[in-house]
Order: sequence, then C-alpha cells, then structure tokens
Amino acid sequence: MPARILIATDLHQRAVLYESLTRLSAETKPDAIILGGDFLHGTGLLPYGRTRQLTPTQCAVELHAITVPILFVRGNHEDENWFEFRDAWKSLHGSAPHRLNGSFAMIGDVGVVGFPCAMGQEEAFSEGQPLGGEHYEYWFKYLLEDHGKAARQLWIMHEPPTGTRLSSPGSVVEGHPWWRDAIEEHQPKLVVCGHDHFTPIKNDVWQDQIGPTTVINVGQHMDGPLHATLIAHLATDGLRFDRMVLV
Repeated sequence: MPARILIATDLHQRAVLYESLTRLSAETKPDAIILGGDFLHGTGLLPYGRTRQLTPTQCAVELHAITVPILFVRGNHEDENWFEFRDAWKSLHGSAPHRLNGSFAMIGDVGVVGFPCAMGQEEAFSEGQPLGGEHYEYWFKYLLEDHGKAARQLWIMHEPPTGTRLSSPGSVVEGHPWWRDAIEEHQPKLVVCGHDHFTPIKNDVWQDQIGPTTVINVGQHMDGPLHATLIAHLATDGLRFDRMVLV
C-alpha cells in the first residue's frame, strides 16, 4: 500500500490549529506527518488572529497525542524557541525530534527532501550545522548522489519558490529565487511550501506549475480552519495530493 503523508505549515503555536492537526491525523491515518516550518512562533503574538497561542512545550505535548512519526522542517519563526520544544519532545519521547534541514528521509515508498529556510536565525534548529546561507548546489548534490531519483520526488520548503501564483510578488513572503532555480534544474515531482498565508486563501489558488513540477502552498489562517495536504504515491511513480480543510 502506498505511503500516505500529511503535510501542514505555519501553525504558529496556535491551539486551534494544533488541535485540528491532531483530529485530522486521527481521521486520515497517515503513515507520517511533516510540519513545513513555522510550527513555532518566535516573535510574540501575531498581529492577526484572535485564538490562543500555546507555548513551545505545550506544542510538544499536543503533538504527543499523534501516534505516527512527525518530521520537522524549519521556517523563519523557529529560532531559540526550538530548544524548549526539543527538550519537551525529548522528555515525552525519549529521543530528539526528527529534523529535515537540507536532508533526506524515506517515508514508505516516497523520498522526501526538507529544504532549509534562508530567513531568520537557523543556528538553534540546525544544532551547529546551518544550511540556510548555503546555495542548494552545496548540499543537494550529496542527497542526489546518495538517493538518486528518490531525492526528486517530494520537496518540503517553508519559503515558496519565487514567480508562482502562490505568493505575493515583491513582498517579504514572496519566497526564495534559489528554490525556483533548484526546481527548474532538478524537476521534482511535487513541492509543498507555506510562508505566505494569505495569497492562496485570497485568490483561492493552491497549486501552480514550474515546468513538470507541481507546487502547492497550503496557506493558513491563524484562527482556522486548518489547511493541509495528504500525499500518496501512485504505482505509476506519480504523487497524488488532496487538499484538506478541517473545519
């Protein structure tokens, strides 16, 4: 049976979004969950939204109710708050959280690459091996050498690639030109991103194409409903995705 991967971004420590993720996991029963950055929030209360924010420790406790593996990609809001989250996670699980930071994981029959985030303070999350300032050619070539075409299946990047309909051009949430270059050069099957909360919701446009690559932004509203995507690998070597909104 193909692996099924549930992906959400930009939870920003909001209780309603964490609670919804727990419910959606129970309903969809994925093989793994990936949080694509900004699952924590590093700069106090958000200027929008009215619902309660959790502490990093409370986020770890909320996720402990989920029984499948969870993998974490850094966004621009994971900074020193990572240490509190990591320590709480360790106390609950007896092991460190699984980070994807310029690295590869095989989830069933799906190869996943988690891209670093070029914004914010990466030192805490990277635990001494920061990658955000390094061009993708510096580190991706090693993943390609080790994992071949599996490294060109599913990419998770917090910042969207520039030049799509999934982020606001010329804004701080436009994304990263390097990530577009990487997509054009290596043509992964599917990219899931976040960072721009509003453009997908405002325009009701959740996917775009860069050549043969499909790009999805599961933009989030801080008061819910939760936006996520469920990925499954088809026998034809394609990736099927379903956009999910949990009210």
